[in-house]
Amino acid sequence: MNSEANESDLTQLKNEKSNSSKVNSFWANKYNLFIIFLFIIFFIYSRIKNYKIKQGLNKIEELLSKNQKLEEETKYLREELYNKAQNNSKNLVPDSIELLKLLTNNDEDKYKGTLNCLIQDSELCIYRFLCPREVVGKKKVLIGKREDGGYVLLDDFENIKIAYSFGINYNVHFDQNLADRGIDIYMYDHTIDDLPYKNSKFHWKKIGLGGIAQRNNVIKTLDELIKENGHSSEDNMILKIDIEWNEWSSLKDISNDILSKFKYITMEMHFGEDTKLYYDVLKKLNETHQVFYLHCHNGANIIIFGNNRICQCLEVSYIIRKDNIFIQDKSIYPIEEFDFIIDPNKPKSPMNLNIFKIFDY
Repeated sequence: MNSEANESDLTQLKNEKSNSSKVNSFWANKYNLFIIFLFIIFFIYSRIKNYKIKQGLNKIEELLSKNQKLEEETKYLREELYNKAQNNSKNLVPDSIELLKLLTNNDEDKYKGTLNCLIQDSELCIYRFLCPREVVGKKKVLIGKREDGGYVLLDDFENIKIAYSFGINYNVHFDQNLADRGIDIYMYDHTIDDLPYKNSKFHWKKIGLGGIAQRNNVIKTLDELIKENGHSSEDNMILKIDIEWNEWSSLKDISNDILSKFKYITMEMHFGEDTKLYYDVLKKLNETHQVFYLHCHNGANIIIFGNNRICQCLEVSYIIRKDNIFIQDKSIYPIEEFDFIIDPNKPKSPMNLNIFKIFDY
């Protein structure tokens, strides 16, 4: 009887040990799984962190590579401009004021003038109409030589058959480049007797471009010339203007219908004292076209009007607004690839063209 009891107790003890072993094994497996889970989480976290660090380092390396030749103010502009510059706000934060000072080389006249342009609209504030924007999907290209007479357009000449070129002065590199693309060039300059050479795509007349008030035997408006050439139904044309100050009166009197026929408009703009005229013309152009490139003609002076300063001569390129998408232009102006010293006897202009970009919002 005792033997059977002992055997029963032994069996019970074995069962208890077995159950305890199973419990311990269960928790041991749970612990192992937990450790494995933590390891997986840590591994994933480490990989993500390393990836972010790598991306950050790549970004820093890319920024350093792009900015290594730039001045400190331009680097700061690239990083901070779009976050801190505000438009039409009288409550500009101190950092924005400091940014304006930085962009204008801490020049009191310039940054106060620019601040006034931010909080009010006046004929002195032409900066807002000269803010370049990037055209999505289109790359800038130099047409002509990298010298006076070369102009920047976009590498998109689809469906362009006709160009108008005003102001030749024996420099036809721009026109020749377009002719090589199969475009017919209607060329006008009343100050020369003939072109330096002929091309089947060149159509030259000794006629100048002007506004209605300047019309005479040798000066015509663009509307008149378009009608004479039978181009009233044409679209996607190119307009180049380099006519030494007469661009303002000419553009002022161009009808909006004719203006909208040009896909590209590129020109030299000369500034003096007639700020209302400049304001009116730039505002008019801005309604149908968008600036996508500009640089300062270093052969000219810096013009001061009110509290504002601007290059006396700017090279500006526009593209028609319709059918195009625009985003903030993060280029640093002047763009080295296209900028050039026109007058070798003068240094590059001290005008900071990035100041126009405070209106890119």
